[in-house]
Amino acid sequence: MYHHAMGLSPQRARTRQAILDAAAAQWSRDPTVGLGDIAAAAGVGRATVHRYFSDRQALHTALITDSWTTLRAAIDHAGPATDSAFEVIQRIITAMVHAGDRMSFLFTTTEGTPSEADAGIAREVDELILAEIERGQREGALDSAVPARWVELMIWSTVYTGLRAAADGLVPRHGVDELIRRTLRRAVSEQPE
Repeated sequence: MYHHAMGLSPQRARTRQAILDAAAAQWSRDPTVGLGDIAAAAGVGRATVHRYFSDRQALHTALITDSWTTLRAAIDHAGPATDSAFEVIQRIITAMVHAGDRMSFLFTTTEGTPSEADAGIAREVDELILAEIERGQREGALDSAVPARWVELMIWSTVYTGLRAAADGLVPRHGVDELIRRTLRRAVSEQPE
């Protein structure tokens, strides 16, 4: 993504990403996991983690940024304003589910306050999703009697529920986005009375 701009060689960028991936996987399930367990999950030594991140807080802060950046890129990849809004919203939901550990981490993290940059990316993500919902309401695919913010909250909470259900083994991970789409389609589609 932006590792070369940070001056990291491809190998160092891969190591840094492996640490972030391991931290997302571990902390999305248990926010109390220590750096030793994250190092082991990343396949590196604890000293290596410290070469990239001075302490737990530095890793945590970097993971928040990486998670929002990953989510923003996934939503951009879903192609806002390219097809019908309902199709784009479905692709956004799939992108959110496929961002799995990053999404779960963002849902569960309560440490610290987000940086201005992270809060800015979070706002952009919100605005992109809201714009598609409002477009869907204008197109008649989504119920315009339901406030757009309400639909957006339903998307976030249903994605959270789906990721939790997959993590708890209630549903297979590969079936989560279809279940979410079905649930939302029934909840917010424009249905004839």
